[in-house]
Amino acid sequence: MRKIASLALMFILFAAVIITMFRVAANSRETLSAVEAAGPGASFANVDGRKLHYMAWGPESGAPIILVHGTLAWADTFRDIASPLGAMGYRVLAPDLPPFGFSERPAGHDYSRAAQAKRILAFADAVGIERFVLGVHSYGGGGALEAALQAPERISGMVMLDVALGLGGTGGGPPEWLLNIGEVRDTLTASTFTNPMTTRLGLKAFIWDDSVVTPERVALYWKPMMMRGTTGAIGRWLLTGLFKDESKAASSDLVRYKAFEPPVLVIWGKQDSVTPLAQGEVIAAALKNAKLEVLDGVNHIPHVEKPAEVVRLVDGFVKSLPGVAGAAIAASGKGPRLQKTTP
Repeated sequence: MRKIASLALMFILFAAVIITMFRVAANSRETLSAVEAAGPGASFANVDGRKLHYMAWGPESGAPIILVHGTLAWADTFRDIASPLGAMGYRVLAPDLPPFGFSERPAGHDYSRAAQAKRILAFADAVGIERFVLGVHSYGGGGALEAALQAPERISGMVMLDVALGLGGTGGGPPEWLLNIGEVRDTLTASTFTNPMTTRLGLKAFIWDDSVVTPERVALYWKPMMMRGTTGAIGRWLLTGLFKDESKAASSDLVRYKAFEPPVLVIWGKQDSVTPLAQGEVIAAALKNAKLEVLDGVNHIPHVEKPAEVVRLVDGFVKSLPGVAGAAIAASGKGPRLQKTTP
């Protein structure tokens, strides 16, 4: 019994040392400002007094599509669909919603759906877009749908890619009192979300065909982890975003879906292990004007797993929207107010 207790203690101490090393490593690598991390020529919009990083593809006169990413993703993770859509003449813009990507984080670290919805609409204002197609993936769905329900007159159409809305969920995750302990929260985050060793494993868990998870793909997802304060910001996101009770949000109320007028294209991976297809079916059925497209051989990230199929579906959908194809970037006639910032 004494030997078992000694082995257990040694294991606990070893685990504590490893976890502490992850926290120290995070502190060592997260040294760059938003501008430094994004690199020369990066585009930033002024949103609520903070630099919000974004990327753009296609002509400024093209019909606008704003793409909103999910957990641990950022603008350039949409490259496989954004670049072809841009080449087809659409104006595609993808902002980095904090705490992810290269955008500066808000002082209050509010990453709730309501706060993210406000940022999405403020970003559209900052780049001079009045009405647009809103595309969203996974966890970004909550904030994006919240924005769409708040300002449906600004949404020409909506594209949902395996959105994670938590409908019917009962919450979960670590107890709030534990996450309120900063050192515990940050150590947990450094061991998981911002640990470069888990990036490849996480992508493989979300993608059906492992061959898609190339070293280049892993490096793309991990690139923003060099920004100063990333572990702390994502740790706060656990509290105010991921594990926040959003049951009272408009995006959690299926009754509100029935009143949403803009057309919606719901694209879902048949083999989704994160948000199963049944959730996509519920969402599409609840919306007043939605069509569900199911992609076989796709898990949770269709725009990475089968980008050509997604581009085809999005192109057909946008072309079907009245008054959208070929429309100017802003109904007001104002062009985008771009802010190029270099270190």
